[in-house]
Amino acid sequence: MVNAPKSQCFTLLVTIFAITAFVLMWIGSMRCNFLKFAATSAFGHQFDLELGMWYYQWWSYLFTTSGTYAFESCNAYPNYTYIDPAWKAARAFGIISFIFSVIMLVTACISGCANNRGYALTHVWEAPMYLLTAICQGLVLLLLSSNACNNYVLNGLGFSDELLSNVSFSETCTISTGAKLVISATVFWFCAAVASFLAHRAEIAEAGEPDKRFEGEAEKAAEEGEAEIAAEEGEAGKAAEVEGSENAADEGEAGKVAEDGEAEKGTEQAAEAQ
Repeated sequence: MVNAPKSQCFTLLVTIFAITAFVLMWIGSMRCNFLKFAATSAFGHQFDLELGMWYYQWWSYLFTTSGTYAFESCNAYPNYTYIDPAWKAARAFGIISFIFSVIMLVTACISGCANNRGYALTHVWEAPMYLLTAICQGLVLLLLSSNACNNYVLNGLGFSDELLSNVSFSETCTISTGAKLVISATVFWFCAAVASFLAHRAEIAEAGEPDKRFEGEAEKAAEEGEAEIAAEEGEAGKAAEVEGSENAADEGEAGKVAEDGEAEKGTEQAAEAQ
């Protein structure tokens, strides 16, 4: 990668950023720890109750003769849970960002595999798509402004039953691990958009420059061509000189014959005069 073109280096960064963002998005959106409520038991013990975009945190209790055991799990929201427009919008943007991310990852894989066959490594629409994915990913945070962030939603989830009747919850929520991962995913999608833009510019610039790997061969071929032309010109000049010499010899002989003829004619005229 030391002598690799800049477009390939930037494309590698795009792939790394995109994969990281996808993993963070999946973990942050699908788990039940997007937001949390601070809770305090009747005995003064403090703990957090966490909710997600699709699931909420729940405990299953097992009563035995040796004691009571609690098992934590993520349960789907009941059908009667009221999901306000902000909550629905957060879910919609989560689905859109997931679809966009899958498309971009598949495109990156295809471009990387097909580049050796002469296809383009980057495309002009990739950077806007990564940016649009980052925007949709950031809008998932609308869940923090929905009724999921008010503690009255807990009443319909079984948190007002006898087991938790002596537990008090905070009125509003705070961000938990899932929301932090979504924020990180948004940043990585944005970094992928910037790297994709730089990769496309670098590829365009490289397309207008000759390949340095073939510069030496091109110069050698040009020198050989010039040498062949010079040799041909030298041979043509030599042939012209030989032809000129032959013409001069022919002209000399013709002149000598003419002089001999004139001399004979003069001799004949002198003889007749006598």
